[in-house]
Amino acid sequence: MGVNEKIIFLGILGLGAIVGVLTYTVFMGLEPTPGDTRSIYRQDLPPDTAQASAGSEKSQINPASIKANAILTILEGAATQGNPPYDPKEMSVKKGDVIKVDNKDTVPHTVTNGEGPSDPNSGKIFDTGITNAGEASIIDTKNTDPGDYPYYCTVHPYMTGNLKIQ
Repeated sequence: MGVNEKIIFLGILGLGAIVGVLTYTVFMGLEPTPGDTRSIYRQDLPPDTAQASAGSEKSQINPASIKANAILTILEGAATQGNPPYDPKEMSVKKGDVIKVDNKDTVPHTVTNGEGPSDPNSGKIFDTGITNAGEASIIDTKNTDPGDYPYYCTVHPYMTGNLKIQ
C-alpha cells in the first residue's frame, strides 16, 4: 500500500469516527415517545387468541398457584446433555389428572408428546409450549386416552421421559 492509499484509508477511518461520535451525541439523549409507533417496519402482532394444544395449557401465573394432582419437574441443569432432565422421568397418573410442569432450569423447555422431532404424532396429544425458567405449565389429561406416552423437549430433544395414563 502506497502513501496515498494510506492517507485515504486513514481519512475514511477518521470520517467514520466523526460520524459515529456525532450520531451518538445527537441520539443518545432521545427517549422513545410512548405510543409513537411510526415505522415502515412496524407490524401489529395478532391478538393472543390461540388456544393451547390438545391436552395442555400454558400458564402465565405463579407456579405455586397451580393446583395439580401430580408435579413433573424440569431439573436444574437439564439442558446439559447427560444431566437428568425430568423428575420423575417415568410418571404414572390417572386419566383426568392435571400435571404441573415446573421448570427449575435456567433456560426454556417444553414437555411434548412423541419420540422426538421426527415423530409424525409429536405434539398432537400434549405440548406445554415453551415454559420459561422459573415458570410452570400444565398438562390436563382429561381428554387423553389411557396409555404410554413418551415425551421430549422440543428445544433439547435429548431430554426424554415417559408418561403413563391409567
